[in-house]
Amino acid sequence: MATVRAVWNAVEEVGAAEQAKLKKDITQTVNRLKSRVEDRLSKSVGPPKELPLFDARKVESPPLGDANESPPGPRFPEPTLRVYAKDLAEHALRHLPRAAQYRTVDEFRDYLTEKLQFNSLATRRRSANYLVSRFFPGEFYNDDLPPFAAAAAGKPALGEALFYLTCRTEQIVSLVAEEVVFPSLAQGGVSRARLRDYIQARFPDSKSANQVAGSIVRSYQFYGLGTANRTRLHVSLREGSLASFAYVLYLEFPEPGMYAFERMFDGPMHQWMLWDQQWMVRQLYRLREAGLLSKVSEIDRLRQFTTKFTLADAVPRIVTLAKESPA
Repeated sequence: MATVRAVWNAVEEVGAAEQAKLKKDITQTVNRLKSRVEDRLSKSVGPPKELPLFDARKVESPPLGDANESPPGPRFPEPTLRVYAKDLAEHALRHLPRAAQYRTVDEFRDYLTEKLQFNSLATRRRSANYLVSRFFPGEFYNDDLPPFAAAAAGKPALGEALFYLTCRTEQIVSLVAEEVVFPSLAQGGVSRARLRDYIQARFPDSKSANQVAGSIVRSYQFYGLGTANRTRLHVSLREGSLASFAYVLYLEFPEPGMYAFERMFDGPMHQWMLWDQQWMVRQLYRLREAGLLSKVSEIDRLRQFTTKFTLADAVPRIVTLAKESPA
């Protein structure tokens, strides 16, 4: 109690925006601990009595805003290297399109806890937390993924977007994509043994290397970026969906501005998504025609594109593309 009280008091000394975010983090952490205790005790724990714990004069904090307000930090917090033992890709494809029906992380987590197809309530809760932390980092209910997922449900664009988002929050997946899978294109793919060895080197004390390798392979399969057999993951440069290309482009470049083609070629859009470079150039012109880019320029060696909107302003137009894209 003394430690929590000290943490809360320390938060009171920071700026209003950071204070609101940290208080939200503390509250959500306590709620997760409460869920774990309820799982172990097999009974409900009553609501905490907050006023004796936190000085009543200091409980008030600046409003956090509604679900459409911009988060206090970057869209993607810096990821930490953690074990990726549960890909949950099938579940993500099935349930993320329902996220648009909810307004908060807690509402969506409750939906997942009820609907995920696991017999154990504890397993459903853990899996719901995995999905929330993966696709709503910082537990901020962003306003770009839910409408995009709803519009792209059942289409290749959704799998591509979810793979990109997984790479952004699960560092081991992005490292494997950049350092193992992408360099293996000339060989048409990589063996599961090579994946396992790389993962074991990253987690030398872990006994889950095989499980993590399997989860990454399944992510490539279910999200539509590769195929696999018992011994090997098969990948190649590929063409994707215009809608997911537009979404990922604006996640990569969320502010209006002029950007060199090389920024796109040297980053996740090529190395994670395995999108062919010439295909990407053609999509830039299509996005210009769709009004999402203001300019695409190829003059001698100077090749640039100019985005027209912020991510928030681009989302409704990207959602329209997703609705129009083929299944």
